[in-house]
Amino acid sequence: MGVVSRYVLARFLGTFAATLAILVLLVTVVELLSKMNEILEAAQDFGEVLRYVGLRIPSYYLPFLIPVASFIAAYVSVGNLARHNEFIALKAGGISPLRALAPILIAAAAISAIGLVFNETVAISAHGAWLRQTQGDDGEVTFRRGSFWYHAGRYVYNVRDVDPSARRLEDVMVFELDESGRPLRLIQSRKAEIIGNQWRLEDAVIRTFDPGSPNESPGYERIPETVITLTEERALLQAGVSALSIRDLADYRDQQPLGDPEAERAALLLHQRVTEPLCSLLFALLALPLALRAEQTGSLARPALQGLLVLFLFYTAREYGGTLATQGVLQAAPTTWGVMALFTTYGALRLARTQR
Repeated sequence: MGVVSRYVLARFLGTFAATLAILVLLVTVVELLSKMNEILEAAQDFGEVLRYVGLRIPSYYLPFLIPVASFIAAYVSVGNLARHNEFIALKAGGISPLRALAPILIAAAAISAIGLVFNETVAISAHGAWLRQTQGDDGEVTFRRGSFWYHAGRYVYNVRDVDPSARRLEDVMVFELDESGRPLRLIQSRKAEIIGNQWRLEDAVIRTFDPGSPNESPGYERIPETVITLTEERALLQAGVSALSIRDLADYRDQQPLGDPEAERAALLLHQRVTEPLCSLLFALLALPLALRAEQTGSLARPALQGLLVLFLFYTAREYGGTLATQGVLQAAPTTWGVMALFTTYGALRLARTQR
C-alpha cells in the first residue's frame, strides 16, 4: 500500500508543479502583452520589467493560480490513472481507491497551509513593492490602530481607507508641520479626492496653529466642500484594507464603529483571505470524483467540462455572496464559510458515491 500511495502522490505533485509553472508562464505572457504601456511607464530598463512582473505575479495571481493548479493536477493525474484502468487493478487487489487517493488530499492540505503562509508574507510584501514601483514613490504606508499613516516631508497623513480607482480617501487627517516639526495646520475631511496636487475635500475642518504663540487657541474653519493644494502623494493610493494581512484586517474590523459598513467589508475580506488558500484542498476534493469518472467514459473531456462548471459556480457563489455581505443583506462569516462548506459537502458526497 505504501508503494501505491507514493506512486499516486508523485504523479499528483509532479503534475501540480508542471501545471503551476505553465500557468505562471501563460499569465506572465498575458500580463506583458495586455499591460505593455503601464509596464513601460513604470520600468526604465529590462531589469525593471522583470521586477515588475516578478512582483505582480506573486502578489496578484499566485493566490488564485495555486488552487487552480491543485484542481488540474488532481484531475489529470487521477484521471489518467482511471482511464488506464489502474484503479480496477487496485480494486482487484483488495485496495480501496479512496485509500489510494488519501495522499493527494493530504498533499493538497499541505499546499493550502503553505499557500496561507505565502499569502501572508511573500504576497503582501510583493504587493507593497509592486505598488511603490508603479506609483514611482519609495515611501511606505504603515497601518496602526485601524488606520493608515504616511509621512512625507513636512506632512503627516492619516486615512481610514482608500479607493485607488477613484483616487478617493476616506476619513482623512493631514498634519502640516514647520521645519522644526511644530504643527502649522490640521486638515480633517470625511472624504478627499486627489486630482494631481488638487485635493477636493468634503465636510472639511481646518485648524491653524501659530508656533510662536503656543498658548493661543487655534484657528478653526468648517467648510462643506473645498479644494486645497497639496502634493499628490501617490503612495497614499497604495493604502487600503484589501492589502492588509489577516491580523491587520482583524484589527481594522475591530476598530470600526458597530454597524459601520466598513466593519462588514473588512470582515468579508478577512474571511475570504483565510478561505482562499483552503481552496487548494477543496478543489482537489472536487476534482477527484470527476477524474474517477474517466474509468467509465474512457475520456477526460466531458468530466473536465463539468469541472469547469463546478469552479464557475463556486466563484459565482463566492462573488455574489460577498457582494450581498458588503450590502448588509448577508453576514460575512456565514456567507463565506457557508459557500466553502456547501461545495466541500458536495465534493465529499460525490467522492463517497464514486467508491461504491
